Parts: sequence; C-alpha cells; structure tokens
Amino acid sequence: MKKSTYSTVARRGATLAAVSIAGVALSASAANAAVPSATSSSVWDSLAQCESSGNWGINSGNGYAGGLQFSPSTWAAYGGTGSAASASREQQIAVAERVQAGQGWGAWPSCAAKLGLTGGAVAPQSTSLAPASVPAPAKAPAKAVAPKAVAPKAVAPKAAAPAARHVAEVPLSGESYTIQSGDTLSKVAEKLNIAGGWQLLADANAATISDPNVVFPGQVLQLPA
Repeated sequence: MKKSTYSTVARRGATLAAVSIAGVALSASAANAAVPSATSSSVWDSLAQCESSGNWGINSGNGYAGGLQFSPSTWAAYGGTGSAASASREQQIAVAERVQAGQGWGAWPSCAAKLGLTGGAVAPQSTSLAPASVPAPAKAPAKAVAPKAVAPKAVAPKAAAPAARHVAEVPLSGESYTIQSGDTLSKVAEKLNIAGGWQLLADANAATISDPNVVFPGQVLQLPA
C-alpha cells in the first residue's frame, strides 16, 4: 500500500508539472500573438483612423490625400501612381510600407506618437504595389516632421530631414506671431487655432522657413488668412 501510494503521488506530481509547463507555454504564445507586426494591416488601419478618420478616399485640400495623408511628391517618390485618394486601401498600405521602411514612424509624427509607434525604419512585409523597376526613393517623409520641442539652438528631429516641399500659395491675414522659446509650428498652430494646422502655417511662411522642423525664438511668422 505504501509503495502504491508513493507511485500515485509521483504520477500526480509529474502530471501537474506537465500541465503547468503547458500553461506557461500557452501564455507565452498568447502574449506573443497579442503583439501586432510593425506593418500589419491593423496598424495601418489604426493610423488611417487617426490621420483621416479612416477615410481612404479623402482629399483634404491641404496638400495631402488618402487614408494615410500622402503629399503628392512622397506618393510619387515611393511608387504611387495617380492620386493617393483614388488608390485602394491595399495600394496605399503598400506605398506607406515603403515610406516607413525609408523614414520610420516619424513620417506620421503626431498619430504615430498617439498610437505608440516608435523606432526607425523596418523592412516592409508587403510589396504588392512595387513596380519592377522602382528606384530607391529619396528620403522624403509622407508629411514634414514637427519636432516635439524647440531649444534656443536648432534641434535636429529624430526622423530624417524632409525633402523640399511643394508649397501652394497661401493667402495671408496680415497678422504675425513671434516664436517663443519652446514653440514648434504644431504648438503655434494649436495655440492660434489655425484650421490648416502646422502644415498651412509652414506653407504661409515658406519664404523664411526652409525646414518646418527648425524654428527659432524671435522668428516672426506670417499668419494665414
């Protein structure tokens, strides 16, 4: 009886250990499965929801179009054809993956920060839209990157500096604003309730601002009408 009891206890202990190990393995698998890929379609859907309320066919009239708000120059540089607003969701995601691979999440500074998308460029998982002979694009983010803060000296943004912008003529109100220490174009646009955001503010001052990432205390901005 004593020997049989010891055997039963040993078998029960081995079974319990096996169940515990299996539970740990399942928990690890579930945890890994819960983390989405950096370029999975769900990430792009979330980013589009932030950028354009999930409207993949939008043309916002401020120089950016599509669910992920491409500028025409970036759209063309990374293999897009026609207008981003008329491209399918899948085509826009394919171009966005190439932008992200070249520029990192800094190409969508505000919404990427809200979604917790950080880090540099990663290799895209989908290249369904890539033409056979598309050359390596110049470093040009989908949107000019606004820095988080401005020191008295020029502060280099984390993302690569944007390429030259194609700026439409912006009517001015005749009013101006002087940059204060700690200001960025984003902060100024929010403070003054500029409907077109920092992009319109940058376009209105294209003659004096060559890089929207770099502004200086004491610099005078012309305000759009």
